[in-house]
Amino acid sequence: MASNPSQNSSSSSSAQRELSSMEDPRSPFFLHHGESPGAILVSQSLTEDNYPTWARAMRMALDAKSNLGFVDGSIIASMAIMPLKKLAWSKNNSMISLWILNSVFPHITASVIYRDTALEVWNALRNRFLSG
Repeated sequence: MASNPSQNSSSSSSAQRELSSMEDPRSPFFLHHGESPGAILVSQSLTEDNYPTWARAMRMALDAKSNLGFVDGSIIASMAIMPLKKLAWSKNNSMISLWILNSVFPHITASVIYRDTALEVWNALRNRFLSG
């Protein structure tokens, strides 16, 4: 029995649909559906005297999740031009900000919680602990 060419092309086109930035693991704006804002990425919280080791552990954890660019400045809001990419950037930024805040002692969190981006939170902590 011969197959219907129009049927084959329609099924292959639906299987080939383009993934959104939030769905495509290769996208810098990808966020896995299993990620949680309450996750704690490093075992030791940031205190007044452990910034270098805490920062190294956080950078490694964020790199493992392909989110390091949000704190090293290589993934910025202006890269998200289309509405869906803006939404994806915003969700990632909020998630990463929360991951950082969840790994910081509460009295330190109070000094950075109102920063708008994960990069601003990261830089404020770096400036506070490396300049002192």
